[in-house]
Amino acid sequence: MKEDEIAKLLPIVRVSFRATCAVLLLIVIHTRPALSGVPEGTWLLANRVAVQVFECSGQLCGRIVWLLRPRTRAGQPDLDRLNPDPSLRQRHLCGLTIIWGLQPDGPSHWTDGWLYDPKDGVTYDVTAELTASNTLSARIYRGVPLFGRTEILIRDPQLSFDGRC
Repeated sequence: MKEDEIAKLLPIVRVSFRATCAVLLLIVIHTRPALSGVPEGTWLLANRVAVQVFECSGQLCGRIVWLLRPRTRAGQPDLDRLNPDPSLRQRHLCGLTIIWGLQPDGPSHWTDGWLYDPKDGVTYDVTAELTASNTLSARIYRGVPLFGRTEILIRDPQLSFDGRC
């Protein structure tokens, strides 16, 4: 190659090298699991249950800490009566862990978790994304996310005292 041809190619090679480095940096930053953004705290789900989200063994979990209706009409604590396992139907809903296994999948994003819904006794797949400091978007589905639903959870909601567990 002639010296003048090399001089013409040099700026192109520099730009290509810089672009490649930028892309690699973005890939590393995007795929790095980030537990520093764990959305610990109390979150209101579906306007009927508040869940305390916490880190558990490098994953996210959540337990019920408030219910819109914590007691039956007879005044008894609400139970997990629709659980498919008859031996678990006497568990109190208050304090029940209903979210588990969410694994970090980039900054403010978690996947591969489960959500147990005592309202229907079904365990769903769940992913979650912190969309703002006080908003968590959860995709709840069975098998295919496309056929699921999205729930927006609100951090530190104003809750009535009588629903506390």
